[in-house]
Amino acid sequence: MKLTEDMLSQMVYSIHGSYKIKYHPNGIEDSDNFIEIDFSPPFKRIPMMKGLEDVLGIKFPKNEDLGSEEAREFFDKLCLEKGVECG
Repeated sequence: MKLTEDMLSQMVYSIHGSYKIKYHPNGIEDSDNFIEIDFSPPFKRIPMMKGLEDVLGIKFPKNEDLGSEEAREFFDKLCLEKGVECG
């Protein structure tokens, strides 16, 4: 995790001269509408599965069950509901 954090933050700093960048979700033409993203280390650590559960407001199958057919069906249905294409 530390290696990735260092690599990403230093890359952003090297390109932009700052750890903070402006992201324009509607394109650069809409210069007044932007989100500032801060790549200053250390990054906040969020466990992936727990973070997704929190954001989506649902409970995932238990880790030991993730390889089951029921889990595959659960995630296939979730991807369809959320419009995520998954081959």
